[in-house]
Formats: sequence, structure tokens, C-alpha cells
Amino acid sequence: MNRRKTTKVAAWINLIAGVAVIGLLCNTNAWAADPSTADPATTTTTTHHHHRMKMATTTTTTTVVTPTPEQQRLDALSGQMSNLQKQTDDTTSEVKKIEAAMTIAQPAASASPVTIGQHVGLAETNIAAIQKNLSDNLGISVHALVDAGYEHNFNQPNGNTNYIRDWDEDGFQLTQGNLHIERDGTVGFVTDLNFGQVANSISAITNYSNTSRVGAQWFDPTQYYLTYTAPIGSGISFQAGRFVTLLSAEVVPVYNNQNYNESRGLLFTLGEPTAHTGIRASYTFNDYVSAAAGLNNGWDNPASTTNGGPNYEGQLTLNNKDKSLSFVVNGMWGPNVLPSLPNPLGLHKSNENVGTIDPIATWKPSFIPNLTLETEYLYASQSGPATATPFTAGHSATWQGLAQYLVYDCTPSLELATRGEFFDDEDGARTGTTQTLWEITQTLSYKIPQVTGLIARLEYRHDNSDVNVFPNNNFVSPVTGQQHLWHGQDTLAANIIYAF
Repeated sequence: MNRRKTTKVAAWINLIAGVAVIGLLCNTNAWAADPSTADPATTTTTTHHHHRMKMATTTTTTTVVTPTPEQQRLDALSGQMSNLQKQTDDTTSEVKKIEAAMTIAQPAASASPVTIGQHVGLAETNIAAIQKNLSDNLGISVHALVDAGYEHNFNQPNGNTNYIRDWDEDGFQLTQGNLHIERDGTVGFVTDLNFGQVANSISAITNYSNTSRVGAQWFDPTQYYLTYTAPIGSGISFQAGRFVTLLSAEVVPVYNNQNYNESRGLLFTLGEPTAHTGIRASYTFNDYVSAAAGLNNGWDNPASTTNGGPNYEGQLTLNNKDKSLSFVVNGMWGPNVLPSLPNPLGLHKSNENVGTIDPIATWKPSFIPNLTLETEYLYASQSGPATATPFTAGHSATWQGLAQYLVYDCTPSLELATRGEFFDDEDGARTGTTQTLWEITQTLSYKIPQVTGLIARLEYRHDNSDVNVFPNNNFVSPVTGQQHLWHGQDTLAANIIYAF
């Protein structure tokens, strides 16, 4: 009896457990088909096949799925990404068209130039052909340089004049146009014709052989001299005519020799001559030593004086084998009366001598590639009477200055050049005022890719004096035109240079 009861109880328990399992499975299927969590845009059809002996029953269940807010935002973001990708593709296509237009390429022989790049390419090809023709037939090389831009003086001085500055002024300007013509060989010549602000400045201060200066002009034949190489040793090079001075770390730019900075420094502008007329000889002894010496008519504008003889110039250059370190000593001495004072009565005489020494050191350290350090010191003295009126009561004058250049080539196309200077005009012989000046200049130069010789420049400069000498556009008296004077001036310039 007990065994039978136990068997019946076990059977009932098994039956109840089976029913519970089946019910649980049915609830699970119902949860999976809960329409509250389905996407209405999605319909799912499920077919169940129940096999029982030879009979088959097919049941079809349709499930409707409702979208969530997250799904909607995902769909919207996907659409925005598609639009952005299309805009990116369009922009890339336009950039490629511009690059194709700027590519320096000569058009086909039967076609005319269309794009900017083709025009530039054709111009470069024509220039190269002319240069080759002159070189092959006459042995003449022709080159040119154009420097133009815009400069803003924050003092906004009346007359657009930048005080104590040379070759640049407030506003748009043609800084320099240069045409360089040269014939090399045993007998040859060099001619540099300058236009623009450079010509204006040089022609106003420099002696034309034995004639008086012509004043400010927009054209100046800065160099025109004959050359002859005597077959002695490694060859002694002679020059006769008008040429730029040996003094100064800075130069009058030509196509293959330009300055680090756009504006000219204080030493170049105030302390040194620009060009001379005379004769000069130079000789290279070996890879380490070279020298030059000459006779000329002197500084600036000596033709209006009674000078009694020529000026003597000299240069000694020492450098190592790879020229990463060089030391140059320039010097000049002779009778001069500089144009710091007028000479209406002819009282200046030939015993008024001017002498100067100008050492320049350049170092390109090997442990900092692409860095150039250059230092120039200038000392000059003029015997009296040089500084007062009447002239017989004057005394001698001296001036001196120091310039430091730090130049770093960030890339083959990008160069940073910093120049710092001071200039002590202790007797007022060079500026007309006893003062000490200093300036700092930062120049950024960028070589435009794909166009050889094209450079863009941006420059900031600050000039300062220990006295108020810099004019501005504020009048003390509008009647007399007298202006307020400040201690300093700031300028910002943007220039484009093309040399070929």
C-alpha cells in the first residue's frame, strides 16, 4: 500500500513539473513577441513545423517591431555623415582643380596658356631662352629683381617718411627694381641699374665720379664698371668704374645676393657709404685667405668739397675650409666732407679726413644645423670742423654701432631672421642730433613653392632713441607745421620679391 501511494505521488509531481515547464516556455515565447518593444517598420514572420508521425502542421506568426528614440537619432546621424562625406568629396575635387591651375607647366606647342601656372611656366621658359641666347652669342648674362610691398608706420608720420630709415616709407611702394647685366671673362663688365626707393636713396647721397650729386631720383646706375683678370697666380681681378662699398654686412640686393631682412639697418643707413667711383683689385691666395684694396673718390657726396686726394679702401677675409666660420675686416680712410653740414662758403678743406674700421664675423655652428650668426661692429671718425656753425668753431666727430643677426632656416622654404642694432651718434654728425639709437627687426621669409626666385616677406620693426626724434601726425602747431616727437616708431611691412 505504501509503495503504491508513493508511486502515485511521484507520478503527480512529475506531471505538475512538466506542465510548469511547458507554461514557462510558452511565456518565454510571448515575452519575445511583446509588441511594445518592436519596431513598427519591421515585420518578422516565424514558421514553426511540428512533426508528429506523418502529419505536419505549419503555424505563421507575424511580429511588428517599434523603433526606439536611439534608433531614430542613429538614422539621422547616418544621414548627416553621408551629406558631410559628399561635401568633403566636392571640396577635394575643387582643390585638385586649383592645384592643376597653379601647376607650373608650359602649354602644348599649339595651345595658348590658360591657367595661371601655364602663364608663369611660359614666362620662365621665354626668359630662360633669352638668357641662353645672350650668353651663347655675346657671353652676356641678364638677370633682374623686383621687390614691392606695403608698409604701415604706426606713428602715421606726415609725409609718410620713416625717420632714420632708408629705402622704405609708409604706404605702398616699389622698394627696388634691379636690372643686372654682366659679361664674364678675361675682360668683362658689370652693370646694376636700380629703380624705386633704392634708387631714390642712393642717388641722393652718392658721388657720381667728379660731378655733384643729382638729388633724389627714381633711377640710379648703382654699379657700372669694367673687369679684367690678370693671369698672375690664381688671377688678380681688377675693377674700374663705380661699384658698391666693401663696408657693411648688408648689401645692395641683386638677383643672387639678398639681405636677411627687408629693411636696411642703422649701420648701413647712417654709418657707412653706399658706392664709390674708382679702381679696385682683389686676389684669392688660397681657400682660407683673400684680400682687396682700392682707391676711390670717397664717401657719399665729396664732389661738393675741396678734397685733396683719393680715399684708400681695403678688405682682408679669413675663413675655414667649408666657410662655416669667417672673419672679414674692412677699412677706409681719406679726405672727405660728409653731407651732415652744408658748405656754402667752401670752408671745408681736404684735411678733414674720415676713417673707419668695420670687422664682421660669421658663424654657422655644426651642432645647430641651418643656424647662422653674424656680428658687425663699426667705428668711424671724422676730423674737424665737422659738427658746428661757424665751421671754424667745430670739432671732430665719431660714431659707432653694433649689429647682431640671428638667422634660422626652419625648412628649405621658411626662414626666420632677427636683427638687433645700436648706433651711437655721439656728436650728431650722421643724424643731426646727438643721440643713441637702437632697433630690433623680425623678418619671416617664405619661398613660394614651384616658382623659382619668388619670395614673400613679413617684417616687424621697432626703432628707438634716447631723445624724442620720431615724428607722428599730431601737430604742436598746425600753423607752423611743427609735429609732436616721440621716442620710437613701429612698422609692419609685407613684401613680395621675384628674382631671376
